[in-house]
Parts: sequence; C-alpha cells; structure tokens
Amino acid sequence: GMILAAMLGISIGMLFARDFAGYSERIFSLMANRTATVAVVCWLWAGAFSGILAGSGLVEAIVWVGWKLSLNGAWFTLTVFISSALFATSVGTGLGTIVGFTAVMYPAGIVLGANPAALLGAIFSGAAFGDNLAPISDTTIVSAATQETDVGGVVRSRLKYVLIASAISAVLFVIFGGGSSAISKAEAQTLLSETADPTGLPMLIPAVIVFIVAVSGGHFLAALTAGIFAAIVIGTLTGVFPIEQIFHVTPEGSVGGSAVNGAIALIPTSILTLLLVTAIGIMQAGGFLDKFIDWLQKTVARSVRGTEFAILGLITFTNICVSVNTVAMITAGPLANILRKKFNIHPYRSANLLDTVSCSFPYLLPYAATIVAAIAIQQQVAERYSFVTVLSWEQFVPYCFYGLVLFPLMIGAVATGFGRKQG
Repeated sequence: GMILAAMLGISIGMLFARDFAGYSERIFSLMANRTATVAVVCWLWAGAFSGILAGSGLVEAIVWVGWKLSLNGAWFTLTVFISSALFATSVGTGLGTIVGFTAVMYPAGIVLGANPAALLGAIFSGAAFGDNLAPISDTTIVSAATQETDVGGVVRSRLKYVLIASAISAVLFVIFGGGSSAISKAEAQTLLSETADPTGLPMLIPAVIVFIVAVSGGHFLAALTAGIFAAIVIGTLTGVFPIEQIFHVTPEGSVGGSAVNGAIALIPTSILTLLLVTAIGIMQAGGFLDKFIDWLQKTVARSVRGTEFAILGLITFTNICVSVNTVAMITAGPLANILRKKFNIHPYRSANLLDTVSCSFPYLLPYAATIVAAIAIQQQVAERYSFVTVLSWEQFVPYCFYGLVLFPLMIGAVATGFGRKQG
C-alpha cells in the first residue's frame, strides 16, 4: 500500500512539472542516490543473515536457557526481557521477536507466576532494545545511511542510551514483574519442554561476530559477510541445519532457503526506500524542502540544542503519523541530515535521535504493527491454553518500560547536552 502511495505521489508530481522528460530523468538520478542504495545493499545482506538465524531454532534455544535458569515470578519476567533483547539483537527484528516470544514465553511466564502485563511489556522492551541496538536492524541501517555515517560507530555511540534505558527497565521489571501462578509448576515444565531446544545455541556466535566486527570499526558489509559465512559453517558443522535449508534449487529451477527468503523479505522495504528518497528529492528540487528547512531554522533550529529538538520533533511526528519506524526514519532522516550540518552536529548524534525515538513510539502506539501482532498472537495462545487471558493495549503498554523510558531519556539528553560531542 505504501509503495503504491509513493508511486502515486511521484506520478502526480509530474503533472506540475514544466518539463516531463526532465522530471522523469530526475526520478532515475534520485533512485541512484547513495543514501538509498547503501541502505538497500545493507538490508539485502542483513536479510540473508537474519533469515539464517531466524530459521536456526535460536528462539527455542534462548527459551531453553530461560527454562533451565529455573526462575519464577518477577525474575522470570526479567529473564524474558534479557532473552528477548538477546534474540532481537541477534536477528535485528523487533516484530519477529514479539511474535516468537509471545507465542512461547508469554504462556510459560504466566504459569511460573509472572505478571502477564509485565511479561508482554518485557517482550516488547526486549524487542525494542534489539531494534535499537542491533547492527543488522533496519532502523540502525537507515539511521546511519540517512546521516551519511557508518553503522559500527552509530552502534558504539548508542550504547550509553541503550544501557541506561535497559538498566531502568530491568529494575522496574523486578519490582512489577511478579504475579500469581495460574497452574502448577509441573504443567509449566511440560509447556516449556514442548518448545525449549538447545540445538540452536551455537548460532549466537555468528551474531556476536557481526556485532564485534561492526562496532570495532570494520565495514558493516564485511561484518555481515563474515557473519553469514560463520553461520553457514557453524550451523552445518554442529548439525543445527543442513546446507539445503539455507540455499537450494528446486526441480523447477527456482531458488529458495532461509538466506534467500530473508533477503527477499526486505525487497518491499528496499523498493519503498528508493521511492521515498526519490519523493523527498523531488520536493527538495521543487523548493518545498528548502522553504520548510528555512522556516525551521528561523523558528526552532536556531542553535545546536534547538536543532536537536527540531530533529526530535520531526521524527516524533513522522512516527506518530506512520507508526512504521523504518518509513518514518526514511522520511525524516534526510531532513535531519540537512538540519544537523548547519551547526556541525555529529552524524552519530542525529542518527541516535532518529533511532531512539523510532524504537519508542512504534512499540507503544495502539495502531502500531507490533501491538496488533501481539494481540493477535495472544488470541491464538488463549485458544490453546485456557489460563491465558488476552490483554488489551491499555493493559500492557504501561509495562513497556524500555520504550517509555527511551523517549524522555532523549529529551533529557538534548536538554542537557548529554552525549552531544560523539552522538
């Protein structure tokens, strides 16, 4: 739907052009914009890597670790936060984390005496954590690409905000995460044993390799390539999966496998990125963006702090309007890049302002895909387990502590200048 809307907007713009041929050629040149192509290439590699890990049984392995820790109540809620954060950071998908962990850890946590609302909040918080920090997350990639900087440096500079928000969240989950067990411990053990499987644990190694190579200054594409090869070697040698699971050719001649499917899954996002960057470029060529930027610089963005608040306001507005964080960042990112340059604001700083806000609201708004998915998965789980009650948005969002903490944290960082020099 968004792809068609972007195509329609670009097509309508042609009606107002003096030179149709020139307008058309401008579209082609904008499609080749480095910001867009860098993001697209990174997404294809990240999609392949994420697809391999997601199909390796990693979520079941992390569930197994949580099960073997034998924690109950609030401590299990904290474990869910940490394990979902670990998974989301490994595979770079917040929505996928919410879907996988709500189906497994949510009913398990209820029977182990955790507060159901806090359990969902822990899953959402872990998903937002990974989306915020993972080098292969689409939000991390687009925040770096739109600010014309490197992924590894952005991740390094973002750690301070992530650690503060996660530490506060962890304390709150310990305080509010306890409840009362709905069924016996024996039934809880049975429930967990149906899903928990340690086989996929070795697949954490490729995720660690990508993270270390990226944040230590290695090129992001090189980090992903190393991660993909490591995942293939480790996965096949340890028996986690056969090589055919990653890549195979069908008798009809088509190709498939987790790596192929992972890359293909990001093609719609890649196409949308090209279209949105083109639309923004057309607005800039027509003079609209220049007038808008000029207005911002005369009203709000008259200093470093004012410019940062302007960027914060832009990305907040786009996230509330769209609720799909990648789209919001692609829309606001180029504007933020123009604004930051006047006062030489570090690209890590503007990238972090974009990404942290984009990992807050999309995990809190009632119409966000994450919320809709969580409620749908709850309904499926409730059909299977009679002790599960489907919680509404207003019941569990107050426990999505990471997203709730992150936004005011960034307001405070802008107001006080915390982290301004290096992001």
